[in-house]
Amino acid sequence: MKLFLTLTIALLSQITVLGQANQRFSSFEEALRDPEKVKWLDLVCEDIPTITEQIDKFPNLESLYLTGCELNKLPEGLGQVQSLGLLNVQDNNLRSLPTELKDLNQLTVANLRNNNFEELPEVLLTLPNLREIDLSGNAQLDLNKTLNSLSKVKKLDFLYLSGLNISIIPLNVKELKLLEELHLSSNPNLDLPNVFSPLSTTPNLKILVLSDNQITSIPKEITLLNQLNGLVLDNNPNIEIDILTEHLEQLPNLKVLLLRKNELTKLPKNLDGLLNLAVLELSENNFSESEQTRIKSFLPNTNVIF
Repeated sequence: MKLFLTLTIALLSQITVLGQANQRFSSFEEALRDPEKVKWLDLVCEDIPTITEQIDKFPNLESLYLTGCELNKLPEGLGQVQSLGLLNVQDNNLRSLPTELKDLNQLTVANLRNNNFEELPEVLLTLPNLREIDLSGNAQLDLNKTLNSLSKVKKLDFLYLSGLNISIIPLNVKELKLLEELHLSSNPNLDLPNVFSPLSTTPNLKILVLSDNQITSIPKEITLLNQLNGLVLDNNPNIEIDILTEHLEQLPNLKVLLLRKNELTKLPKNLDGLLNLAVLELSENNFSESEQTRIKSFLPNTNVIF
């Protein structure tokens, strides 16, 4: 489930829908006992070399995990899995994806995290239902070229660009017309004015995640993001909350704010900038009971979570 939906209903935990109702198989031997019921396959590395001969035996497979196995290329045969909706190949050594993946017309989620991609694999541009892409941790990724390619992914609405040493966001991000949720966590060199200004031109951006970025001050340019519904600032322990709350007064559409793990002991005396929030998540901080009471009393229409 997209974080956008999760935050909207205040569940505050990101859950991938695909495969949740089905047992997670981790070996061919176990899965082959009743292959038609297999929808989620998370293979151990030792089984991956045999996937070419076995994969066609799972006609209803929806989620396939080939992770952490130092793969330089994917095994042949994956294009046969017409039912596949999620492909997770994170934590390998991949630089490209095979062209046979063009046949995965139902693929919705591609997790390419922590590989060696320098740009978006061209085959992904052909997939008509692809909506979610994770490119985090690909250290050599050319962001400008990648954004140009991503603009051709027609249904893209969810994008991870965490851990890429990003400092600015190229102006061509505005071409991601349907993008609703963007993760920029673990990019401590972000030049926030040159992040917020380009993102303000992304018309449907609703959720922005900036966790683990060593942020100290939020610049006034954040007020340009008047389309935001949710902002995640977890684990930025030196963030200046006073300045943040002042700017948030100019974001009337912001309904969810996450400030977990920020070593906070109190919020500013003036909390007017938080009055429009539906959810304020403050867990894993250091608030006294009296401060918790004060915050809740000042924000009676907000679900404040400690």
